[in-house]
Amino acid sequence: MIYIGENIRKLRRENDVTQEMLADHLGVTFQSVSKWERGETYPDITMLPAIASFFSVSCDELLGTKAAENEKRIQSYIDTYADLRTKDSPYVFEQLTKAVKEFPGEYRLLVRYLELLLMIKSGQGEDSEAIIDEVERIYGSIISRCTDDMIRMWAKRLVCMYYNTLSHKTKKDCHTQRMLDILHGMPNMLDTREYISTLVNLPEDEHYEACFKALDREMLLLMSTVSNKIFYRNHFPPEYQIQALESCKNIVNAFYSDGNYGSCYRSVIYLLGNLGQLYGATGDSETALKYLKECALFAKKHDSLPEETEHNGIFMQGSTYKKAKYGKTMCERMKRIFLNDYQQSPYPLPEELLKSEEFKEILDILN
Repeated sequence: MIYIGENIRKLRRENDVTQEMLADHLGVTFQSVSKWERGETYPDITMLPAIASFFSVSCDELLGTKAAENEKRIQSYIDTYADLRTKDSPYVFEQLTKAVKEFPGEYRLLVRYLELLLMIKSGQGEDSEAIIDEVERIYGSIISRCTDDMIRMWAKRLVCMYYNTLSHKTKKDCHTQRMLDILHGMPNMLDTREYISTLVNLPEDEHYEACFKALDREMLLLMSTVSNKIFYRNHFPPEYQIQALESCKNIVNAFYSDGNYGSCYRSVIYLLGNLGQLYGATGDSETALKYLKECALFAKKHDSLPEETEHNGIFMQGSTYKKAKYGKTMCERMKRIFLNDYQQSPYPLPEELLKSEEFKEILDILN
């Protein structure tokens, strides 16, 4: 019966039931319910069917005897989600929909469902406002009831970006304000787990691992922030963007001096592609082709990496990069981008460059 107190509390919160409401239904005091939930006492065994019936669960579920079995099934859904997402499978949304119906109060599943919902229903050409009620319902449930801060912050990030998309598409001030409300409730960089882990007194191995992880994340954040700044609303001319990206590339190369870019690999590949596109836009086809070729070669190098590689540069020496799995290889992604195989290509290349023999050789690298 060790789980009964926390199960009563969990079921009560999931169903928006107060301790007083449950106590009135059972004919006990709310202090008794409070003691059950704190694990100080247990309800009388004759009361278990009434409690289970009130929450529409079995006595086994109320007692927690199915906890291990349920946890195994929940983890199976999470693993399926991770696997199918890497394969860009449409089946993954069907599986997550089934999962949240089976475990409506399991926030590890619900936040993943929210992520997929936003990914599928708020993309280009979709009516993003059509899902706003469902998004708010899920978000409200997570924020008001979930006690896991990581899941709560995950949901905040997802919904903040959703309202950013709505604001951009509709130009409605209400969506901008909703985005700002969520944004202002999020922690700053100095309050992140990655950074705080480098400050506290951890065992030596854990301390260095925390530092490696924080440094890797900081470089990824640097590259992302530079890109978000220089391409924002086309405020900057190509010449400035080139100078900024060249400087960023030099910083990254100095940091990852062994050429193993860790979790920044994909960002470096995109950066090289951006430089190729920008030089092409300024009429410097020779330099554009040089960077596009370098981009293709790095994409091929990334795809051929083993699942784990060791860092040997001064800052990351002693750590290991574990290559993430994605639905498409970087070669496939870059080829689609180079050929403008998107509704709005991030790399619009000049026609004369696309028809050159040198460009055809670059595409051969990506095949």
